[in-house]
Formats: sequence, structure tokens, C-alpha cells
Amino acid sequence: MRFAAIAVASLLFTGTCFAEEESVYTATHGPNCRERSREYVGAWICPGPSGYVAEFHDEGNLAAVAIRSARQKPASAAYRWRGRGKVFGDMLEWRLVDGFPSAAVLRIWRGDLNEQGEEREVQELVVFKITSSGFCRVGSIDTRRPGANEAAQQRAMKISGEQCADQE
Repeated sequence: MRFAAIAVASLLFTGTCFAEEESVYTATHGPNCRERSREYVGAWICPGPSGYVAEFHDEGNLAAVAIRSARQKPASAAYRWRGRGKVFGDMLEWRLVDGFPSAAVLRIWRGDLNEQGEEREVQELVVFKITSSGFCRVGSIDTRRPGANEAAQQRAMKISGEQCADQE
């Protein structure tokens, strides 16, 4: 009897130590998104899980994304880059811990210079850390790298120990 009580208590205690994690995918364009565009500036807000939203901006050569709770004011801080080609991937992967976003992964296309100083298009998976006070980029993974999708997902799963990277 005593052993059974200890076993049950042990299971209850260890059950609270492990967070439930899952990934949810939402569209970066489409009918669920609210259009906010103005002349020369494409802007829209798409819903995410647990009351979060992703704001997308595309001004032709400058693109940006911001992730926030829908209850927060529109973001003044955003991750920006020189957009090229498609600019945004079709889906945003949200990494949830106990039902709330802790990380996100977004495929982007951006402009960069090669070694000869010529403009080229780069496709990356950008990993973001999400907290109650905001979001930041923790890193980017070149999609030409073998296993890039898995590497981005692994980084998102270990987000709690990640530090924010400086804006490029």
C-alpha cells in the first residue's frame, strides 16, 4: 500500500515537470488574414494559436514580420529584411509549450550579395523566440543545407535557452 502511494505521488510530481509541446501551422496569406495594405505597401495580419497573430509587411524591396499577442498593440519592432522573389513561405510553424507559442519558424526569401558583390536570392528558415513581452530572431538556417527543416525545428524545440540575435 505504501509503495502504491509513493508510486502515485511520484507520477503526479513528474507529470507536472514535463511541458506538453506541439507544432501548429498557420497560413501566411489567405482568407483568414486581415488585409491592412495601403498604396505601395502590402500589409496583413494572420491569426495564430492561443490569441497570437503574425503581422506581415511587403514594400517591394523591404519585408518585415512581427509576432505578438492580439491583445498587445501593433508591433513597432519587427524583423526586417530585403525581400526577394516569393518573400514569405506559405506557412508559419508555431511551436507551442502548454498551449502557448514559445517559438516560430518562417521560410523567407531575401536579397544578399555574393563574394563578387552581385545580388543573389537566398532562401532561409528564420527561427523566432516568442515571450509574453515580444519576439526576436534567434537564428536563420540556409535551406540549401541538408536537413534544414529538421535543424530549424530542433532549434525551435530548444528555444528556452536561446539568446536573441542582432538584427542583420
